[in-house]
Amino acid sequence: MSALAHWLEEEGVATTLIALFRPHAEKVRPPRALWVPFELGRPLGPPNDAAFQRRVLEQALRLLESDAGPGLLVDFPDDDPDAAGDAGWICPVDVDAAGLVAEIAQVKPHHERAVARFGRTTVGLAGVDIEQAGAYLQAYAVDEKAERPRAGMAPASLMRFCADDIKAFYLEAAGAGQGRPSSRQLTDWFWHRTLAGKVIKDIFRASAGSSDRQRQVLGTKSIVPGLYQ
Repeated sequence: MSALAHWLEEEGVATTLIALFRPHAEKVRPPRALWVPFELGRPLGPPNDAAFQRRVLEQALRLLESDAGPGLLVDFPDDDPDAAGDAGWICPVDVDAAGLVAEIAQVKPHHERAVARFGRTTVGLAGVDIEQAGAYLQAYAVDEKAERPRAGMAPASLMRFCADDIKAFYLEAAGAGQGRPSSRQLTDWFWHRTLAGKVIKDIFRASAGSSDRQRQVLGTKSIVPGLYQ
């Protein structure tokens, strides 16, 4: 986005942007940027906090009124209010199953409540049922040539999308209970406590030795955050 901002400015369009990675913004020097100290994927801060997100947007837009720049980089003054987490949070999802499809069945009622509560879901990238996604990941962890639940997509790409759907499915379900867990609390639970997290980590660890170049790229760079590898 920083590089694109330069091109837009050359065409006469004033730009401002939100930067999540400060060293990149410092190097590329977009015309105007607001750096925010939030985790990747959350440029406006905590979800479901409209007032806080509005503050972020308003501060980014105010940079258009500044006489400083180009190359203006301003720091947002506040941390993510959810970063500290909720000390009293207890995950509402109780997982204890021998197989991934069985574990998904335990998570599903909580996910249905999450969708009813928030009116949306990000699950669906793979274009298959969540049970099919789980079954495919469990099979893929053992054999990357396992039968695919969807034709027309390379095995490694389908694996990546199924993994993304599974992660979203679990995290949405876990976040729908009482309290306000931080993203770190939710991801700690997923990667340390669930069979789904273990299966995806197994795929990650085996991907480096695969003869499939696409799997090497997608499986070792995209599916498990560095903190949990």
